[in-house]
Amino acid sequence: MTIKEGDTLPIDGVKLMTLGDDGPSPVDIAPYFKGKKTVVFAIPGCFTSTCQNSHFPSFAGDNAAALKAKGVDEIVCVAVNDPFVCDAFAKVMNTPEIKLLGDGNAAWVKSMGLEADLGAFGGIRSSRWSMFVDDGVVKKAFLEDGPVYTNISGGPHMIENL
Repeated sequence: MTIKEGDTLPIDGVKLMTLGDDGPSPVDIAPYFKGKKTVVFAIPGCFTSTCQNSHFPSFAGDNAAALKAKGVDEIVCVAVNDPFVCDAFAKVMNTPEIKLLGDGNAAWVKSMGLEADLGAFGGIRSSRWSMFVDDGVVKKAFLEDGPVYTNISGGPHMIENL
């Protein structure tokens, strides 16, 4: 079943991954959502053309400032990649306003019904989506019809609809 507006985001006990000074580190995601207004979006994979050139950057810079001006406390991106790839991608993108977290085995996106089987292009990944979450509750959900589209899941559409 796919998560929808009005549902509570599954965050309690969920740990995604980052790369810390001592190597891969699990990160409890609840603090990014509880008591906060959060924009969360998913990219099917770091360093893929649409993700790197369109979707991820659409939440950075001036668009991040516009989201913050609308009351957004956190901007979180989830990628179905390991923490090493996510760390390298975050360095290349140089967008400290976006917290990038790895869901290496797609467990979290699967728990929301948002996985996509991209077969030869990497197997199970996340579909492309974005959400506005207020204190853990999905207020807006923008789910794309395919992995190459950013029509409704990109930053500009989110800004227009908050």
